[in-house]
Amino acid sequence: MGQMNRTKHGKVLSALEKRALRYKNRFSREELRDGNEIDETGTVATEGLTDEDTVNSNNSGEEKCRAEILQQEMLEASGVSDEVLKVHGVAPGSKPDGVFRLVYENCNGLLNKISDNDKLEKAREINDELEVDVACYNEHRQNLMHKDNRNGFSQLFRGGEAEVRSVAAHNTHEGKEVGRVQEGGTAMVLFGQLIEQYDFEASGREDSGLGRWVVMVFRGENGITTRIVCGYNPCYNRKKQSKTSYQQARRYYITKEKDLTCPRKRFRDDLINQLVQWREEGDRLIVCLDANEDIYSKEIGRRLTAADGLGMNEVVGEYTGSRLGATYFRGTKPIDGVWATNDLQVVGACVMPAGYGIGDHRLFVVDFRIDSMVGVTPPKIVRLAARRLNTKIPHVAEKYQATLEAKMVEHKLNSRLIDAERNGGSVEEIRRKVNGVDKDSKQYMIHAESKCRKIKSGRIPFSPEASVWIRRRQVYESLLRRLDGKIRNRSNLRRSAQRCGISNPLKLSRREIHQRIEICEEKCKYFERHGHRYRRKHLRDRLAVARKNGNKVAEEKIQAIIQREKERSFWRRMNFAMSKRTGRSVTMVQRETSDGGLEEARTQEEVEHMAWDEIHGKRFYLAEQAPICKGRLRGDFGYMANTSAAKEVLAGEYDFPLDGHQGTKDIFDEVARIRSIVPENSVSTELRRPAWKEKWRGSSEKTSSSLSGLHFGHYIHISCSGRGRILEDNGANCE
Repeated sequence: MGQMNRTKHGKVLSALEKRALRYKNRFSREELRDGNEIDETGTVATEGLTDEDTVNSNNSGEEKCRAEILQQEMLEASGVSDEVLKVHGVAPGSKPDGVFRLVYENCNGLLNKISDNDKLEKAREINDELEVDVACYNEHRQNLMHKDNRNGFSQLFRGGEAEVRSVAAHNTHEGKEVGRVQEGGTAMVLFGQLIEQYDFEASGREDSGLGRWVVMVFRGENGITTRIVCGYNPCYNRKKQSKTSYQQARRYYITKEKDLTCPRKRFRDDLINQLVQWREEGDRLIVCLDANEDIYSKEIGRRLTAADGLGMNEVVGEYTGSRLGATYFRGTKPIDGVWATNDLQVVGACVMPAGYGIGDHRLFVVDFRIDSMVGVTPPKIVRLAARRLNTKIPHVAEKYQATLEAKMVEHKLNSRLIDAERNGGSVEEIRRKVNGVDKDSKQYMIHAESKCRKIKSGRIPFSPEASVWIRRRQVYESLLRRLDGKIRNRSNLRRSAQRCGISNPLKLSRREIHQRIEICEEKCKYFERHGHRYRRKHLRDRLAVARKNGNKVAEEKIQAIIQREKERSFWRRMNFAMSKRTGRSVTMVQRETSDGGLEEARTQEEVEHMAWDEIHGKRFYLAEQAPICKGRLRGDFGYMANTSAAKEVLAGEYDFPLDGHQGTKDIFDEVARIRSIVPENSVSTELRRPAWKEKWRGSSEKTSSSLSGLHFGHYIHISCSGRGRILEDNGANCE
């Protein structure tokens, strides 16, 4: 008898991934609502928003339902149970402070290349969205000894602001006999937060060289040590000449150790013995495994949780109060799990539906309290806010100027400054009033910068084609909010939908809206990957239109945008490949005390003071050894040399000490000679407005902020705008 064809593995995973899109939040609501303002050229056309150009997204409700039914039928026919289509527990939200987030999954193979690697891009998106601290993967299927697999896991996952550390393993005994792909393998990638506590030397691979598990070690205060283990128990296979992980291990045990023991039993025994040893040393343990057997009824799960043994908890089942279901997308039993010892506090745990991750197993997300792992919560590093004011973008500078001048008029800054000059009274009173105006103007400048433009994530480069789907996504989100009772103005919503070519928007059901959002998500994902070429095409088209119309101003602006984006892209690639990796923020400083001990600073204020004392007070103290900084000369001149003794040196009348250094005396004589040639007040010390403007026009806008709290962009804009005299005066006072 014949057998019905089974749906291909890839097609089922693709269908699962589409279903899992509802749990993703890669595009924030704020970004979607503000999508209309991401076009620097101001040339968004509306013809691309009609029904004719977006017919694929406006299929009838019946067709959508039919497609969904077909998709469900395909999943059911492929042996996919309802359990793997749901979240076990509660889907994770934003990561709270003081929490260490771990994700684990069987990635079912990962290509060792950075570009054109869909799985890698998706893994990065997941890690970014979930704010992951450590990602555990098994069955990566990479032969790390092969010459073409030149990228380590740190290189594969590098690219964001966080530092990356990784450890990966594979079977080194057959690495030279196979190609780039080798079955099995385990890896872990650590991001940012606990790198300071990461013990590189103690971390690594298991000793057999089979790549069965890897471990990361974190050492905290009071001798607290936590080990995270990621392992892969090979699946049984009878074909002796196959390249499966099971047969690789079997060949090694027979030829190298003369041992006929089943590789699965060896894995269980070796791993448990190693965990017991670490536990006896007082270490805290987190274990992530693809056990390839029921984690509740079979041996490896029972030995991990045995009360008279390791006494670990299966964290997801323990936290949610219900046992796990199938973790492989076609399976019926839980074969993956995350276990932890009782001294680690779990504050969140769930298993995502199949298709959410990058492999054919479900993704685990577990949150631990950091202080239970390393004894202390590391200080949170707050990054400086991005600068919104950029004088090279014309409409940004104009918006900044308009907002700032409106605030100046509203709060009468000019009148207050004139009043301080005419009716100030004493010098102290004038200074107090002028400083008050200066303080207020600073706040208005900061406010104007916050309103001059919106900062975008930049994940989707702007083009009319991408804008269509971003705007449609915004409208569908608004329709959902209307159904939730959060939007009451139906007219505005209807007009927004009409502009996007959405027919009868208020008649759409919640189910139809979710289906259309999934389509928009797929399109946004496409433009996230390929949007740069649409962006370049859009700019070339607008440049051609400007030239055809003879609009020189628009042509220059568009050419400036093209050149700026080209240079930015070039230097990003160059820095990614060639630049040195920057260090992380300093969170702790130690110095040696007089009795040979160590003094430690941990708070921000203590770290800054200790670093200043040690660097300024010792390393940069060479000038204090000069003769003028010693004896009577130090008292006569001080640091600034603005005393009467300095005037005597200029006049050649200073009484130099008899025991003074001859070289210093020669310098004083030369100073007096130069003064006799250059008369007093021959150089003006007054800073005029033209000189102030000239100074700021030549400054670099990328320079770090000054003590006033205002970055150089504010002053460069004022110097170039030709307006805002009050701010020119105050700017000179600030700096």
